[in-house]
Parts: sequence; C-alpha cells; structure tokens
Amino acid sequence: MSPTSNTREQIIDKAFQLMLQRGLNGFSYRDISEPLGVKNAAIHYHFPNKMDLIKALIDENHLVLRRSTSEFMAYGGPARPQLEGLFAFTLNQCQCGRPICMVGALAIDYDDLTDEIKNANDRFMKDSVNWLTRVMEIGRDQEEFHFDGDAASKAVSILAMIQGARQLARVHGLDYLEKIFDQIRTDLGIKD
Repeated sequence: MSPTSNTREQIIDKAFQLMLQRGLNGFSYRDISEPLGVKNAAIHYHFPNKMDLIKALIDENHLVLRRSTSEFMAYGGPARPQLEGLFAFTLNQCQCGRPICMVGALAIDYDDLTDEIKNANDRFMKDSVNWLTRVMEIGRDQEEFHFDGDAASKAVSILAMIQGARQLARVHGLDYLEKIFDQIRTDLGIKD
C-alpha cells in the first residue's frame, strides 16, 4: 500500500468517526488533519471539498455492503447466516467506535447535502433494503423465518429497529443492541 493510499484510508477512517460522533457539520478538515499529523492540504489533495469526502464515506460503506452480500444476492443460500452476519457487523461497528450508521448520521444534516450525496445515500439505503428483503423472502420460503406481511416492509422495520438500537446502545450500552437482536429473532420465529 502506498503512503498516499494509506493517508487516504486514514482520512476516511477519521472522518467517518467524526461524522458519526458530531454529524456532518460538526467537524472540519482541521479536526481530521491534527490527529493524523498531516496538513489540511493533504486532505484537500484527496478530497477537494467536504462533499467529496462524504461521498467517499458513502461509497466505502456501499462497497462493504456489496462485498458482504454479493454471493448471497447472486446465489441465495440460507437466510439466517445473512441475518446473523448483519447483527455481527452492527455489533462490531459499535465496538469499533461507529455507533451510528451512515444513513442515520447523514439524516441529521440532510438538508445540507448536495443532490449527488442524497442520491448516493439513497442508493446505499435501497441496496440495503433490497438485500434484507431478499434475506426475508428466502428465509420465509425456506421456512427459516415466520412473519406476516410483506418482506420489504419487514426488512425496513428491522433496519429501523437496528438503527434505533444503535442510538440506544451508544447511550445505555451494547446490551440494548443484543436485546433488539433477540427481539428480531423472536419476531421472525427463530428458535435456537
């Protein structure tokens, strides 16, 4: 890995951390450059303006989602490991200092986003819902899950529960997240 790409990754990591802690308008390039020991010019080299940086954060999250779901979306398979993977990923994000998801963090300053950022955020959310809808459909078809109603509505309600649980866990501890995961399992009729 070249020093330039390493600096870019460090900038993205720090910006993501700051955005999740403070929101889009709660940090500046200086808040990134000082802890990393780089000049603001280094950040501007990679991301000429803040919206370029935010777009990179969304793209990075989208890439992680696509990597972790592409095989399932292409070939199917058991649904429960996919759902448990979402739970494990969410828990890991909270443990790594990313207690709020990207969509939730951007919602705070949604009116300040450019159309390009709103569209990228919408694509990320649609892909997330599409993936989880497929997980719900396959889980129900394979009798892994039991629930009433539309699979897409169930997917959206699960994502909303998890997003809310992340906020509660930030304040009250990770056991809130685990309680929501257990409730989702119960709602889907999953028995261990």
